[in-house]
Amino acid sequence: MKKYLSLSLAAVVALSPVASRAVDTSNELNIAPISAPAEEIQMPDYIEYKGKIVEINEKEGYISILVKEDENEPYSGMVFFVSEKTVLLDDETRDFITIDKLEKGMTITGYYSKDTIMLMSMPPQLAPDVLVVNSSEEIRGVMVSRFDDDLLSGDGGLRLNISEKTVIVDTKGDELDKDDIKDKDLIVFYTIVQLSYPGQTSPEKIIVLDEKDAFVATEIKVLDKINIGDEEFVLSKEMYENEEGILMLPLRQIGEALGYEVTWNDKARSVELLKGSHWTLVTIGKDSYNFARMHIELGTAPELKNSTTYVPYDFLQEVLRVEVEITENGTIKVLE
Repeated sequence: MKKYLSLSLAAVVALSPVASRAVDTSNELNIAPISAPAEEIQMPDYIEYKGKIVEINEKEGYISILVKEDENEPYSGMVFFVSEKTVLLDDETRDFITIDKLEKGMTITGYYSKDTIMLMSMPPQLAPDVLVVNSSEEIRGVMVSRFDDDLLSGDGGLRLNISEKTVIVDTKGDELDKDDIKDKDLIVFYTIVQLSYPGQTSPEKIIVLDEKDAFVATEIKVLDKINIGDEEFVLSKEMYENEEGILMLPLRQIGEALGYEVTWNDKARSVELLKGSHWTLVTIGKDSYNFARMHIELGTAPELKNSTTYVPYDFLQEVLRVEVEITENGTIKVLE
């Protein structure tokens, strides 16, 4: 979703360095004062979020964990959905671990694609591609990124020099050859980085993410139904993801299911929703929404597809101001 994506991209500045450039001094990983030309800096392929596990909830087929940077801040943190498809690692052993090893109080770092759909609840919810338990007392370098044929990271900040000591495996632990890592999404463990731009490192271990088994970046699986309270509504026009990975919802059916009177204005190419004193207006192609006469931008404009108006998922919470959760079977549920 564009708004989700926008939030994810904005979070890069706060949550993830453009590149880690380090020197080996007393076994510490230090940031080197090297600046790249502005035109060469690109957005990282994966964004990271580090914090402590403060809550674990078991679900059917997966668990959800609440991770916070600041445990004293009530509205901070992120909810990670973790399943058997999530790559779980320990940064000290650099080995795979299982879900049952996750415990409250652990410090972990989650890595998720910049295109991941983020559910804008409070706190945000998403499914990370990789989770690393930070059990090592030493600072270790970990990078998750797409590396090209020249083994340059997606943000242009790190180049890999493969040595005979570099361990290369897939997500099942099977050994791979150095030719298998080109133009692939990789988890890279490293310690020393040469002071240059791009930085260069001879990694200790590389894990190749299997693109065929890539983790679906959303827990929303049911696209033709929506639950409102305990009642299920079947949608004749399914939800879909647009070209930017934003989940779009059919406005009329969902609006009417929520009790709104929905009116289409063909001349203005706009839709008006009215429910008692609650009024909102959306216009095709215009990222401008109204709630109680307030102007709201979601980062994504309404779209007209097959004579149906679609709005981004975030419209439910940000404009209609309803509380939403995702059920265990992947259905959107509006709480009454």
